Amino acid sequence: MTKRIKFLISALLIFALFVSSFIVPVSSYENDVQTSTSDLLLVNLDTDTIVFSQKPDTNWYAGTLSRLMTFLLAYEMISEPKKVTFKVEESYINDLPYTDGCLDKFVGKTLTAQDLMAIMLLTSGNDAAYALADLAAKNDRDAFVAAMNERVTTLGMKSTAYVSPGFDNTSAQHTTCRDVYILYKEVLKNEFYQSVMKKKTYTPSKSKVTVTAEPSILDANSPYYFRYTNDALYSYTEDTYEELALTTTYHGQTYLFVGLLGLHQSERNVFADARKLTTWAYLNLSDVKILNSDEVISDITVTSDWGSYQTGLYPDHSALKTLPNDYDASKLSRTFEIPKSVTTPLLAGQKVGSIKISYGNEQIDTISLSVNSDEGLGMLSDFGRFSDYVFHRLTPHREETAAEAPTETPTEAPAATAAQEPSAAEETATEG
Repeated sequence: MTKRIKFLISALLIFALFVSSFIVPVSSYENDVQTSTSDLLLVNLDTDTIVFSQKPDTNWYAGTLSRLMTFLLAYEMISEPKKVTFKVEESYINDLPYTDGCLDKFVGKTLTAQDLMAIMLLTSGNDAAYALADLAAKNDRDAFVAAMNERVTTLGMKSTAYVSPGFDNTSAQHTTCRDVYILYKEVLKNEFYQSVMKKKTYTPSKSKVTVTAEPSILDANSPYYFRYTNDALYSYTEDTYEELALTTTYHGQTYLFVGLLGLHQSERNVFADARKLTTWAYLNLSDVKILNSDEVISDITVTSDWGSYQTGLYPDHSALKTLPNDYDASKLSRTFEIPKSVTTPLLAGQKVGSIKISYGNEQIDTISLSVNSDEGLGMLSDFGRFSDYVFHRLTPHREETAAEAPTETPTEAPAATAAQEPSAAEETATEG
């Protein structure tokens, strides 16, 4: 689809874009991957581990990625998206602050809210985003934007603000890689989102016009195609910058890639960065169990009516984190935040502290610690809990390593109609 969104970027910003192409990656785990996109984040979604980060908290325009929040709210606010309809009029499109033509082929037709959601997700459509906001908030766009910002607070997105349900070229509408990560995790819970992005095509029930996912990284006939990509939201502005968020799955591992402020020009640099970083992760990282939920992590003094004794603290859940295949166990460290003592009564599952897990200089998890039994509910009860504590202290536990990481570079399987996955030499190829 030909983009019609146009705006001017100041000379200072263009200079910043130029400089960003020479940034040396700063990663959670060491690697030799060279990237050109300014702000990057790579997360293993299975273990919730950030394995690569580069300026993840720097503000940048919330362009296409604002559609994630628009979708999330519209899906919640429109009670029956299959029944609520919207008549596409040319006058409506022309009156929008910015238009990208995603609804042009549907002028004169009636679409459901569900149709609009699918069109917006597959095409990063600005026109569809406004239509959804108007349906959800009964033409009160200010109310919809207020709801967007309210959800920002609820989700804990610390550096995001919206002034529009669609595209806005001012710094007033901004986000960061880390906030996109928080939002993406929430959107991925939505089954409709998953079904649309899995099929990568959508045809409205009352129309013969089929919409196809636009990002080149999803197109098997494109030199930028990466076959392990599940879904992708991508946009660029008139040969200036590009932004991308996508998930990939290989051998049962799923990663989220977020790239902001990539140089567009004649290359799709952010696509190449996504391929290189995720391939590096699949080949060099594995999931390792570093804590067991039935393991006594620490002792704590419990003071009861009849005296004091020691009981064990357990993590709320087992901790499976992503680490380098050749990780150095000596770099794993634990920092406890536990009171010197607690008084009874205590109930099983009651949180009394936490443990921070770090690898090298990177904190990779914080887990609550709790007692796993009632304490201070009587002498007989306390004796039984104390015996259980002694048993667990004497029972050995050891770390378990998850399935081995891939031993070969992910490659494109031959197909009659699909282009081969770009090789290293093709990563800088121009769009054909």
